[in-house]
Amino acid sequence: MGGHTPGHWGWFGTDHGVYLATRHSGRRFVMGFRRMGMNGAQPTFQIDKKGMIPASELVQFEVGDKAVRGFAEAKKAETVYRYDVVAIDHPDARLIAAAPDMLAALKAWKAAENMADIDAMVKAEGEACVLRDKAIAEAEGQA
Repeated sequence: MGGHTPGHWGWFGTDHGVYLATRHSGRRFVMGFRRMGMNGAQPTFQIDKKGMIPASELVQFEVGDKAVRGFAEAKKAETVYRYDVVAIDHPDARLIAAAPDMLAALKAWKAAENMADIDAMVKAEGEACVLRDKAIAEAEGQA
């Protein structure tokens, strides 16, 4: 699986469903939703030519073998004894999860730009860089 789907992204849909897709390239799907039982839905993600794959096949677990992906595989793996999900192994899912950290880094950087005190500005820029690096690592699956 490569990197995340290139932007710009937007929300689209009708009364029959909502999905996240690119605003270019013929609206390439980024994330959709699939019914899950009677009361909920789960996200689906585009994987190359495989189409939209349910998140339940891409989840990673808090305990057990970190290479295990999805509930079906976890039920066969002896090392996964709890099904507590900690991530979805997909570049777009990681990017979405990292969005709050990215926003915090951008806000910290913007605040540093507006400081009159050069020492405070340098310190604030350093803190913004730490936030930035954390967000990038999370988005790229290295956190």
